[in-house]
Amino acid sequence: MSKRNTKLDESLSVQKLLFDTEVAEGIFDISLGFRQCLSRTIHSCRKDRYQIAGEVSRLTQGSFSKDMLDKYTGSDTSYGIRAEALPAVCHTLGSLEPFRYLLEPLGSDVLNPEDRDLVRLARLEEQKRNLDAEIMQLRAKRGIR
Repeated sequence: MSKRNTKLDESLSVQKLLFDTEVAEGIFDISLGFRQCLSRTIHSCRKDRYQIAGEVSRLTQGSFSKDMLDKYTGSDTSYGIRAEALPAVCHTLGSLEPFRYLLEPLGSDVLNPEDRDLVRLARLEEQKRNLDAEIMQLRAKRGIR
């Protein structure tokens, strides 16, 4: 008869476990709020739901109907919009609000298209600072001025 070797983790490491996070329980329960956000965005775009569904169908080359849109904005959580369709919906609505709502629990936001060049500039400047610092370290190491 073999003995089972069961090891208990008795380490003193302060490293957190993979799924040990400090995120509050239920923070990602955003289904109903997302549906309300989507509904408000649809209402404010001034297009009717048939127009929206037709445009999303055309953009995704898939089936997307007014009834589906109604279910996605209703309170029945057994229906949910596919992630692949959401960019087409946002494009058709002319709004990034649904994406903003989804990213809010992560503390993130959507970048407006007109601000892309500013973010690219900031990233390039950060890379330049890192390269300059590395060059200075190498010169100091070799005694080069």
